[in-house]
Amino acid sequence: MKPRSWILLSLVAGALIAAWLGWQMSAGRSPGVAPEQGKSVAEGSEPPTKTVTDTVEIFKRAFWRRPAPEDEILHAERQEWSDAEGLQRWRWFLVVKASPALVKNLREENAFGLLPSESVLPPGDAPGWFAFQTENFELLQSPDRSMHLFFSKSDNTLYATAAGRGFTRGAPEAPPPAQGAQTPGRLPTTSPPNPES
Repeated sequence: MKPRSWILLSLVAGALIAAWLGWQMSAGRSPGVAPEQGKSVAEGSEPPTKTVTDTVEIFKRAFWRRPAPEDEILHAERQEWSDAEGLQRWRWFLVVKASPALVKNLREENAFGLLPSESVLPPGDAPGWFAFQTENFELLQSPDRSMHLFFSKSDNTLYATAAGRGFTRGAPEAPPPAQGAQTPGRLPTTSPPNPES
């Protein structure tokens, strides 16, 4: 490679890295560390319209897998807010004595792409059983702050919570085409002029 090409390539790579770092810093983020916690998606003053306590179902929705026999679910609750148009928002809370396989999936394999964080507190309006001393736990959270996993430093206890919105409504269905209207095609819809007539 010619020296000029090498210098040009180095300058382009440096500019791309600088642009990416500038974007990260302008968004208030530090690369590799989750942002500070803001208001949760599901925080609000009105009570949920539905509360689910089926521990296995909540575990499956939370971790996208069935609990192993070694996973001891201590507490679980899913709250939903719905209206006439359907589910508007949801959140769940879970406390588990986690099996080694679950810990490996969540921490080592990092199935949800979580980042370490130090400054997130449990939601203030969480169920009473979702309370612990944060200094005794290590926290991983999603980049958008919607999911938080608190791992005990002394045993295999895991506190987990997440919140989100319901499905986004699609665009309204288009009205049917008017009767008799011709759709444009490749050929004209009328006969060509006949010079003999």
